[in-house]
Amino acid sequence: MPFPARKSVSQACDACRRRKIRCNAQQPCAGCQSSGLACTFIIPHGRGGKKGAKATVLHELRTQQSDGRIEQQTSPEITSPSASPHRLTCPSNGSPSCGTLDPAIVDACIEAYLQRVYPVIPFLTREILQREARQASESPLSRQFLAAFCAYVVGFGGVLNNTVLPPYMPDSDLGRQLLDVALRFQTADRVTTQSPQAIFISFFLYGAYAGLGEYRNGWFYLREATTLFMLQMGDSEADWFSPAVFRRLYWILVVSERSHGIRKNRPITLQLTAEAPRLDDPEELGLRYLADIFRPFDEIFFAVWNGSRRDCSKQWLLGVENDVRTALPETLDLSKEQVANLRVTQLWLQVKLWELFPRFGFLSSESVNECLTFRYPITLARDLTILAMKLPIGGLQIHGVGMTEKIFDLACALADVLPFVSFAASQLELGPVDYLVQTTSLLTKLPGGSSKFVPLLLAKVNDLLPELVKPVCEAIQLPVVQMHPLSPDSQFLYEQEVPMNLYTDLRRGK
Repeated sequence: MPFPARKSVSQACDACRRRKIRCNAQQPCAGCQSSGLACTFIIPHGRGGKKGAKATVLHELRTQQSDGRIEQQTSPEITSPSASPHRLTCPSNGSPSCGTLDPAIVDACIEAYLQRVYPVIPFLTREILQREARQASESPLSRQFLAAFCAYVVGFGGVLNNTVLPPYMPDSDLGRQLLDVALRFQTADRVTTQSPQAIFISFFLYGAYAGLGEYRNGWFYLREATTLFMLQMGDSEADWFSPAVFRRLYWILVVSERSHGIRKNRPITLQLTAEAPRLDDPEELGLRYLADIFRPFDEIFFAVWNGSRRDCSKQWLLGVENDVRTALPETLDLSKEQVANLRVTQLWLQVKLWELFPRFGFLSSESVNECLTFRYPITLARDLTILAMKLPIGGLQIHGVGMTEKIFDLACALADVLPFVSFAASQLELGPVDYLVQTTSLLTKLPGGSSKFVPLLLAKVNDLLPELVKPVCEAIQLPVVQMHPLSPDSQFLYEQEVPMNLYTDLRRGK
């Protein structure tokens, strides 16, 4: 039996043509009604001529010019996102690289944030995000906000389900393209308007750069975000969306600035005072625990850490270490993603604090305080190994490259102490080398691990204990390659990412 002929439509509406879906030619049509889009028949319907992506773009440009509508690449537009589609399609006339943001990408980023990121970073609600999306077509600030938000969300590891991405576009490529779009949206007057949206935009741009591992650029926007926040803290007329948004943003900036400052030896802007907003809402429990871990890191610590202050007492340092080590309860009644973030961050801060003990000559092989011994990083690596066994790998991956960097730093500290401690191989017990193997294996499963951090770690192990490179590679089923001198680019990356002073301090203390 022949199939019935498809009903012919003289012209589909602009939205259905852009989305390449069937249109019933009514106004509003069924597709626009279900998606909440404006149904218009404004764009001329070209016929005939060459086909294909290049011909389509060329035809668009000619049509725009003939109508006197030349769309500047520096002024991309965001169509109001629909509520239903979650397929990330990037056609030639709407791909991020072309300066426009596909509404489906906006939808997917909003849903991904609310479902996977919000439990860890709970400062934006669905109402806020949808309000900004509705205003994007009219408000330049909302367009900047939304574009930067999408670039920020994509920076989280695997936060977008791979099934909604075109097979040729991995998350890393999409993150770069969305960041480029977000930067093209920026206007010079954003930072002078002094609005909370401007703070969020700066923070989102920092997060997007951090997700790509470009911390030099990211630091600029993080510093901009904290400065704008300080300028607006006392402004009673500022629209902070809600009191909860204000206090959560404050603590997220405090944590982000301190985390970045510790890893990259940067100063801090936001100071903790008695007037700091309290996190009392039950939904803020995870964030409150995270804030508690970072509370001991004040301006005095950063003066010592960055070398501007030379005097440091053992008792003061032991006090800071105790505050960090005891900041969390033994059991955390939180999601797996929150537990992973809190526990790994606590271990990372403990090992970074420990680096100060050999710097000031406080280590001793006979001390009753474990943090004053050479074996402390081994204990932390053991705890990390146990933690990784108990948590699903997705709970670690969701935090993106920031999680990878923390675990990498723990592995580097472990590698640094191995030449100074004695250990015997055992078939029944795990030892320091086993923890190194397990940590390296964990890195291979995390964002940026296999491509960047595992090769850097193996280069470090090769410098310290070259006989361990082969067994580590074999244990995690990596090809055993001959370690050659690093190229200039690799050497620069090595010096940027691998802690260089700890081994020297340990040799001097030993």
